[in-house]
Amino acid sequence: MKCPKCQSENREDVKFCEECGAKMETECPNCEAKIPLGKKFCGACGHKLESPPEKPSEAPPLDYSNPASYTPKHLADKILTTRSSIEGERKLITVLFLDVANFTGISERLDPEQVHEIMDGTFKILMDEIHKYEGNINQFTGDGVMALFGAPLAHEDHAQRACNASLAIQKALKSYAKKINERHGVGFKARIGLNSGSVVVGAIGDDLRMDYTAKGDTTNLAARMESMAEPGSVLLTASTQRLAKDYFDLKPLGKVPVKGKAEPQEIYELLGVSKVVTRLDASVAKGLTQYMGRKREMESLMACYERVEAGVGQVVGIIGEAGVGKSRLILELRGKLPQNHAYLEGHCLPYGSSIPFLPLLDIIRSFFDIQEGEPEKQSKEKMREKTLGLDENLTHALPAFQDLLCPPAEDESWSNLEPKEKRLKTFEAIRDLLIRLSQVRPLILMVDDLHWTDKTSEEFLDYFVGWLANTRVLLLLLYRPEYIHPWGSKSYYSQIRLDQLSAGTSAELIQSILERGEVVPEIMEIILTRAAGNPLFMEELTKTLLENGSIKKDNHRYVLTVEASDVQVPDNVQGIIAARMDRLKDKIKRTMQVASVIGRDFAFSILQTITGTRDELKAHLLDLQNLEFIYEKSLFPELEYIFKHAVTQEVA
Repeated sequence: MKCPKCQSENREDVKFCEECGAKMETECPNCEAKIPLGKKFCGACGHKLESPPEKPSEAPPLDYSNPASYTPKHLADKILTTRSSIEGERKLITVLFLDVANFTGISERLDPEQVHEIMDGTFKILMDEIHKYEGNINQFTGDGVMALFGAPLAHEDHAQRACNASLAIQKALKSYAKKINERHGVGFKARIGLNSGSVVVGAIGDDLRMDYTAKGDTTNLAARMESMAEPGSVLLTASTQRLAKDYFDLKPLGKVPVKGKAEPQEIYELLGVSKVVTRLDASVAKGLTQYMGRKREMESLMACYERVEAGVGQVVGIIGEAGVGKSRLILELRGKLPQNHAYLEGHCLPYGSSIPFLPLLDIIRSFFDIQEGEPEKQSKEKMREKTLGLDENLTHALPAFQDLLCPPAEDESWSNLEPKEKRLKTFEAIRDLLIRLSQVRPLILMVDDLHWTDKTSEEFLDYFVGWLANTRVLLLLLYRPEYIHPWGSKSYYSQIRLDQLSAGTSAELIQSILERGEVVPEIMEIILTRAAGNPLFMEELTKTLLENGSIKKDNHRYVLTVEASDVQVPDNVQGIIAARMDRLKDKIKRTMQVASVIGRDFAFSILQTITGTRDELKAHLLDLQNLEFIYEKSLFPELEYIFKHAVTQEVA
């Protein structure tokens, strides 16, 4: 049954759309029986419905040659409102190519109408999964698709998104292939190829059609990977492997001859996701660098925990730019605390703002120890045992947890609730579980990357914070400077801002990464200037210089082997900065780009001369200061600004 509001397909017995919550039934005016939308007569009393609700008309067929026809509105709006500042930009991307492996054989065996029906269903799956990870479908072919992740809108995790989308597509197509085989008696599999590189974005039309210029073999290699992949598999190049290796299970296939390339290329098969979720998880798996600085911040957190132990709940906002060490601070805190506390964490994702309860699902799954792919019956039994084991008075919470993690809830009355009632009861269930757990032992709740949160989770946190004053809950909320939250007025709320490390601590960190070898001043100056005290930037820049041979060890002494001007910003650092810039309003981003052309330091008077504005320019610069892209450098003899990071100026 199709929802009249969002057009999603639903099971026949649902009363509300499982995607958007809209009503899926009406009421008979004669006997008050519930009637599915679109019926002409009441099935209970036979009463003719004189003005039956119109069955939603079928959506018009998609025009696969027109991107505006198939791009979701929220993505289209993002692209169109920022296109003037995007056009002409160099973007780091991952390209996805897909084609149906046995399309010719299918076309020969079936009627054209049947082939068209199969490919329409295929394209719907591709669109759903690619758009879920905010990829941009650049082109439909007769039997496949080309998509870009990271253009026109930059994504710091473009390779991860492309890999996640590829796995989701293959999983969905496997199920779809069974239906095709049952109905038409033909096999159906797709091949996918991925490659990462750079493109320059060209003009973007009102129909969202985007021109681009690929640098090198960015798109060609992705197409080669697709043509070499076995049906049902995903192949990727070494450039994508470098960006995705920490987060996915990859099978090395060695160096393989590739058409158009003089030398054999390293290729990999994508097998699945790894247990690594965050950048910190990846660092832990590889081995953490030595932890330095942050003594004052650690003391503040320890003091908050002591108050929590005494029964005074605390909410702590930990603010800092990407890579400054927010998650690492919490990891170090946990190592200093007594072992008698409970710890649960949830993660927001760059593409998760439309997924309700996303970080809270992490927290609840962790509490119940529900594993990916385990049987639903087993999951529901875990929920019952752990909930009632904590407190038998929490029985009321079970339907909410079942509905969140293993829908539908076993309690039939749950399905009769209005969406607002369900939402409130879900809030109450999560609240009751967490507060009851804190009565057994102090509870630390950590929500990471809150700047990417979904609206429902944000509303729950606002609700939950109001209940924490007299609990043993330490709620840690980690986010970047651009995020604005609603709970700063609470007396039990405090804020810790993580600034860049001092020059001395930064130098120590670089020395530890280089295993305490002697570092020539030129290398130290390059890294310190470009990274400006950001631990992640320092680590990535140092390791990249080692890996690409720009610095090498010569008799216990590290020396530079290239000109300082030839040192490049690592791709992953570029991605973080570019993605953050693309979230700026169009005019503010343009101001930042113009300033970057002047240099890392720039005078207001020069920028004003170029832009031809004053009041608007001041407002833009104030916004960039508040977001910590730039700082005021001096007021006299004239107003000057400086980019916080040299790498930001380079990327802009």
